[in-house]
Amino acid sequence: MQPSLINWTLNTVNPQLDSFTPPKDMREAISRVQTLPPLPGIALRIMQLAADPLADAAKLAAIIELDPLLTAQVIRWASSPLYGYKGKITSVQESISRVLGFDFVFNLALGLAALAPLKAPKDGPIGTRLFWIQALASTRLMQLLNDKIPVDNRLATAQIFLSGLLHNIGFPLLGDQFPEEFSYLNKLIQANPTLTVFNLEKFAFGVDHTMLGAWLMSAWCMPKPIIDVVYHHHNPYYRGENHQLNQLTYLNDHLLGKLGIGDAQLQPCPDDIFRQLNLSDEATNESLDKLNDILENIFTTAEMITA
Repeated sequence: MQPSLINWTLNTVNPQLDSFTPPKDMREAISRVQTLPPLPGIALRIMQLAADPLADAAKLAAIIELDPLLTAQVIRWASSPLYGYKGKITSVQESISRVLGFDFVFNLALGLAALAPLKAPKDGPIGTRLFWIQALASTRLMQLLNDKIPVDNRLATAQIFLSGLLHNIGFPLLGDQFPEEFSYLNKLIQANPTLTVFNLEKFAFGVDHTMLGAWLMSAWCMPKPIIDVVYHHHNPYYRGENHQLNQLTYLNDHLLGKLGIGDAQLQPCPDDIFRQLNLSDEATNESLDKLNDILENIFTTAEMITA
């Protein structure tokens, strides 16, 4: 498309633009980025703990407690209404043993630590508040859906949690590395509520949050299933490695979109997704009903994280 036509089209879909002119293809700008935010040392230690055959709650708590902010987040998480624990939690080890469990805290701490260095604005349709609402809702809905899948085909809980938490990490990376483009995309989305976020960003920038997120996940040497889902989660026809996890993530985003949550509110879902995952309409509706019961607590927790 010729530059003049691109300018005319962008001005048409968003007549409220300010003086900022976005790049028509961000790939050149991305190629000039010399260094990405490094994976925080705490996250690296947590990943290394996964290879320790003697890993236990005490070792995980000791790593988390090296970071006061992460410690406070884990304790607040365990104390939140989302998990309904009535007692008082005062330590990470109590969070693990009394409320959340080892695997959950392991993946929670890894996800929180990984997201910590990305400083994106809070407000807007792709701001961190709505990012966290979608991330938290995804970790719960994906597990609810997975529980409805026949036992022999169910996915690993750890993969589900990290996929739900991190699959849209490209948005906070965009806000961290390209704040003007992030602001522009927020305005573009708000001005065009009938167009999909994924198509808008591809049209405006030539790249999208899946590419940015996969770039970061690869640089951080995150597990391959997470990299695959971050890159492919808007493609329901992907049939490569980890495609079942990707299908579950795609279905999750589609269902959340029906509730008005996330960046896939206009994203259709092929019937083949339900067949391949062995999920009925009844099973998905039951999962959505259970999620609805805790949505208010998810909103509260997201606000707490981004406060």
